[in-house]
Amino acid sequence: MTIKATKLEDGLYAAEATPPHARSSWKSQPMQLRQLIAELRALGCHPADIGDALYTVDRDWVKRLDG
Repeated sequence: MTIKATKLEDGLYAAEATPPHARSSWKSQPMQLRQLIAELRALGCHPADIGDALYTVDRDWVKRLDG
């Protein structure tokens, strides 16, 4: 596994990330989309990989950043 995202109720998301896409293995709690992206970036995940993982669970995730 690299980055696996999950779309939850109430507009929250969760993710798991493992090397090589993250510096270390990590599993999030449910959180807002912007916060999740920031956490994944802090782990060293590439923005394209984050976007790909989010797109698999929510094709409109980019639109939700504005809302």
